[in-house]
Amino acid sequence: MKVHAVMAVVLVQNIERALRFYRDILGFTVQDEQEDWVVFQEGIALYLTPEPLPEVNINLNAVMITLIVDDVHAAFKELTQKGVAFFQAPTEESGRWFATFRDTENNILRMVQA
Repeated sequence: MKVHAVMAVVLVQNIERALRFYRDILGFTVQDEQEDWVVFQEGIALYLTPEPLPEVNINLNAVMITLIVDDVHAAFKELTQKGVAFFQAPTEESGRWFATFRDTENNILRMVQA
């Protein structure tokens, strides 16, 4: 088996709200868009779930989307100015900088400095 690419599918309850967050706040580029899903060139897809999602569910939060960025501090500043609330500000661990936040649907995203 040869894997050619990987795509993370993010379950959302409000596709328009999630689309605005990923496109307008994170700067992702829409590759394809339908009524109940959106695919971004960055390897992330949003999928409208028909069932309500609980606020905190370890099974849903078992996957964390990691965004590799050039400068965590600069990205943190940019996203904070756009209204993103981080629950973990830039932190260094083992020589690598990272910062963590949630999207509009309560999914965990972490930025890691390349």
